Amino acid sequence: GCILNGKMYPFGHIERTEDCYRCDCDEGGMKCCSLFHTPVAYDKKNCKVVFNKKRCDYDVVQKDDPSKECFVYARV
Repeated sequence: GCILNGKMYPFGHIERTEDCYRCDCDEGGMKCCSLFHTPVAYDKKNCKVVFNKKRCDYDVVQKDDPSKECFVYARV
């Protein structure tokens, strides 16, 4: 298998790791891609970015009321 962040994964395709990556593991090692897209364009003065591990994505919420989402103009 392959080790990623201290956890052993079996050879083959891993649909989703604990850290929100999709990976392929073989004798040559492990190749991974993130399942999340980082917000880069949003109202940084009034909003903050919070990682949502359940959805494997970032939520952008209002600083003074995290129950309200903010509009995101672009993600990378």
